[in-house]
This record gives sequence, structure tokens and C-alpha cells, in this order.
Amino acid sequence: MDNIKISNITIKSIKDSPKKGSKEVKFRSSFKNPLTNKRREFLSEWYTVNENYDDKGNLKISSQFQSIIKRDMQNWANKLYQDISKVQLISEDNLTIQKVWNEWHDDRVAKKKVAPKTLAGEVGRFNNHITRFIPRDSLLKNIRSELIQSLLDDLYPVGNHKRIAQSIKSDLSSLYTFAVKKNYILPEQNPMSYVTVEEKGLSEQLEQLENSNIENHYLEKDELNEVLTIVRKYNQQYARILEFQVLTGMRIGEVLGLKISAISFDTGLATIRRTRATHGGASKDNYEGDVKNKQSYRTIKLSSKALLLLQEELEINQHHIIGNPDYKDKGWIFTSKSSNKSDYNGTPLHYSVINNFLNSSETGKITKTGHLKKVGINIDNRLSFNKHISTHIFRHTFVSHMAEKGVPLLAVQRYIGHKSGSKITEEIYTHITKKMSDNITESIDTLID
Repeated sequence: MDNIKISNITIKSIKDSPKKGSKEVKFRSSFKNPLTNKRREFLSEWYTVNENYDDKGNLKISSQFQSIIKRDMQNWANKLYQDISKVQLISEDNLTIQKVWNEWHDDRVAKKKVAPKTLAGEVGRFNNHITRFIPRDSLLKNIRSELIQSLLDDLYPVGNHKRIAQSIKSDLSSLYTFAVKKNYILPEQNPMSYVTVEEKGLSEQLEQLENSNIENHYLEKDELNEVLTIVRKYNQQYARILEFQVLTGMRIGEVLGLKISAISFDTGLATIRRTRATHGGASKDNYEGDVKNKQSYRTIKLSSKALLLLQEELEINQHHIIGNPDYKDKGWIFTSKSSNKSDYNGTPLHYSVINNFLNSSETGKITKTGHLKKVGINIDNRLSFNKHISTHIFRHTFVSHMAEKGVPLLAVQRYIGHKSGSKITEEIYTHITKKMSDNITESIDTLID
């Protein structure tokens, strides 16, 4: 059934209204409590109605307003009934995974529960992975744990896609929890309790351990200088961005999301409250997105070099503000200043532009308009050492440098906006401090002549 049966709706109370010519009215009705079989009375909120009376002196309620009250009371009774009995009232005939996913996604967007980048990832996984195995018109109640398990097993037979499989499991767990809270399904109908992302076999774990090298996740001082020297040769602005990132440990989105209003040059403080939103959540007007989590919401002290880099960028921006009619100043610091894409002048750079510059091929392609497409420098092939360079390695380099300087791990995590327990930060920190401790034995011998 879609609605429970309720008794006639009658007036419970009437009181004066602050609105002239009106009264405040509360209504009552009842239904049979499914647990006790006794009458369960419930009351409405206060309604404001026009002060009109019939021939008997009773307050007159218009037929239109009666329909509104009946609808509200019925909905309230349904909710109370479901809370008491945990019985599903809503028809499941057309309750598809697409419909529930849309509601779940819209709820996360409206309440800003996660960052725009996270939302974009969820959309991509639903469209590119989940719906490949589970058709969009599949009824939620008919989706079995075996089907979801096969989806995850297909993605993660050996390991490269384990992160995607784990993210999909998280997405679906959140979606089904939402469906239970909305009373679309009963808790025991949630299939996610029986779904797992399998652990790797021992041989695969050992192989991964042999191939994984924490030193590949950060740059030594000479390696950093080599990378920055190459980048400066081709793009001074990108070099400033990457140098600023390594001096602050900020995520690349946080760097590109900085506005002048977030910087105090007098105190040297930077307030990190936003990130450069991705395509999945960016407003075309301001490109502002929320930081990744509450730990990311922070204020940090900038070094003299970091402040100097910001001032250099702002001076260049000022030249464009004065002399470039296409430049739209919205207060962003690291902005696009492209002659080929004048519509974007003044908007914050996107992190993918910098990563593409670092890693794409040196061979340009001719665009549809006949222009030579600007491409990257393929920096990995230019280095004297074997490490993959992306924007995130500069954040990790900050962590390694702080570890070498003996800065406490907790202080580093707070500075970069990481919660305690962050695997990569702790692995880098442990590795660096272990290297330092290896020198202790040699130092001890120097105590005695």
C-alpha cells in the first residue's frame, strides 16, 4: 500500500494570529498503531487560515486549503507509520537504481557533503562502471549482492583497479544507506553487507612490495632543482606554481584556488578555505570549490620565498589588468593568460593543464583551425633520474623536507591539511627518519677517541 488509512481530520486548537483577519489552527487525526492495534493520534503544525465563519459560528476552511491539509496529514501519518513499523509504504514498482542514485547525488550536492572533485568522480564511476554491469532501469529491490560482487571482481582481478573497486563499493554502500534512511528498502534488503573487495594474494602482495619504492613519491633536493630548472626553461609561471607548492605543501587545487583576499602580506598568513573547483563542480562565474575535508580548512604561515613568488605573479597579473582588455580580474592569483583562449584570461588555471604540460608528448598536432596545438615537455624523459613527475610529487617533497628538518609529524600533517593516519605522509616521514637514524651508529663511534 502507498498510504495508511487515517481517520477524519478535525480541528484540535485555534489561537489568534499576528496576521490581521486570520487565525492559527492545528488539526488532528489518527491511525491504527501497527504494533499495538490501538488508536494513534497525531497533530499537524499550526496553519494560518482566513478568519471566516459559517452559519453555525464555526471557522470555515476553504476546500482548497482542506486538500492541502489532507495531503500534509497523510504524508505525516505515513512517516509515523514507517518509523513505528519499519514497513515500506512507497511502491517499489518504478524505484530504479537510476532514480535513487539521482536523489542520492542531488542530496550530496545540495548539502555540500563532499568536494566537487569527489562528486565528479562519483558521476564518472556510475556512468562508466556501475551502469555497465547494472542497467539504469534495474529495480533497486532486485539487485543482488552477487551482481555487485561480480562488478567489483571484474574491476579488480589482480590489482591495478583496486582503488576504483573500493570507491565503487563506497559509492554503493552510501547509496544503499541513503535508500534505507528514505525507507525505500528495509535494512535487511541492503546487499552491501555481503560485498567485499578481495585482498591480493601473497605472491601479488610481495611483488607489489618489491616494485613499490617510497622514494619515487618525493624529490631529493638536487632532483627538485633539476625539475624546476627544466620547467623554468619552458614556462616561468608553471615553475612559480610548482615552487610555491613545494614551499607550502599545498594541494595543487588549493594553490590554484588562492585569491588575493586569502593572503596577508603583512603577517605572512595564507587562509586556505577553497580549492579550484573541477569541471564537475565549478561555477562558470567563480570556479570556487570546497576544500577536501575539514582538516584542509586551515591557516598557514608562508615563508619569505613563498610570499615573493606570489608577489611576482601578482605583478604580472597587474600588467594584464591594465593592458589586456580580455583579462577579467576576479581576484585569483595563478590565472590563465592565454592569447589563444582569451575567454579564459583571468580565470584560475586548472591542475590538468599543468599535468598535461609536464607529461604530454613534445610532438604538436594541428588543430581543426589550423593552429599548432601547444603540448607538454614530457619531462620524465628529460631527467637524469627515474621518477614520474606530476603536481602531487611537490606536495610530498615538502613532507620529506620537513621530516629531514625534524619537524614533528603531527605539525606537518596540520600544516598540509592531512588527517592523522594518512598513509603516504606517514610512509614518507618514516622512511626519511629511518634514513636519518641509520647514521646514528657512525655518529656514536665519534664520541670516544
